[in-house]
Amino acid sequence: MRPVLIALLLASVSAPAFAQDEFKALPAGDGRAETVKVCSQCHSPELVANQRMDEPGWRAMVNQMANNGAQGTDAEFETIIKYLTQTFPPN
Repeated sequence: MRPVLIALLLASVSAPAFAQDEFKALPAGDGRAETVKVCSQCHSPELVANQRMDEPGWRAMVNQMANNGAQGTDAEFETIIKYLTQTFPPN
């Protein structure tokens, strides 16, 4: 019984580290967690890493996703827009 408890404890401690590395194309920053949470409902949130837009472009994209059913609060959507604008600006 003790080895099972130790294994469960180790798994619970290491799971957050694996989760953080799951989407390597998304750099750390304010809004990354919200982007992963909301965008991964329908697709890999890493799809945005191939996009380069200014704030109006990201706002239009996020609004389109919300209209298509993305579930998030207004505050989460604003945080996502800021993250994407700062992280993936136009080339």
